[in-house]
Amino acid sequence: MKVIVTGATGFLGTEILRQCVASPHITSVIALARRDLGPEWQAEKKITTLKVKDFGAFSDEELEVLKGADGCFWTLGTTPDKAKSMTAEEMKTVNEDWPTNAAKAWSQWPLPDGRVFRFIYTSGFLASPAEALDQKLWFAEEMRKGRAYTERNLFEIVKTGKLDVYLTKPAFITNGEPLLGRLFLGRGSVSKEAMTACYIDLLLNGNEKKILLNADLRNIGAAALEKFAAEK
Repeated sequence: MKVIVTGATGFLGTEILRQCVASPHITSVIALARRDLGPEWQAEKKITTLKVKDFGAFSDEELEVLKGADGCFWTLGTTPDKAKSMTAEEMKTVNEDWPTNAAKAWSQWPLPDGRVFRFIYTSGFLASPAEALDQKLWFAEEMRKGRAYTERNLFEIVKTGKLDVYLTKPAFITNGEPLLGRLFLGRGSVSKEAMTACYIDLLLNGNEKKILLNADLRNIGAAALEKFAAEK
């Protein structure tokens, strides 16, 4: 299978690249990035890096590289620290316009066997509920509402019958299962390893759940890690 990865240079994105390269089910990875990937990926034959400035608009040449992908792992978005230096317009572009426009474009590709494009969107447990979009939020309002608007937009595209969407709402994403995480966060965290395995399982098999909370990511990811390990 061929998959598109955004945010490939980030904390979660680099783990996604690692597991995609290791997976016998994934034959090609198109990494969308604004800068070069790390040196460890430069010689990897499975990965093609496509450097773009606007993640919501693509040239014909870029679309030709992306065409035929079975799905996307969308991990691109603003963090609270980055949001401090961004305008409301910039926040809207990154958190809402880019994923919505990309999903619209990629859902138009015909896939064999009646399959539709699978778009796995990384939201967050603090994204504003749909029923609260007109209410004032006391912190990170633009970021949280931007993700909520994107969730709504993606489910609207689903109604065309050309897109299969999964919204993930992790709490704290950790590197492995750190001791402090086990002691203080409990099930309020998910390891990047389990979360990535869950993403790959969604790409390969889909799921009846379309909104996956932190516990879902932990449970599906743990089972997927065991399954993938047994396949090696």
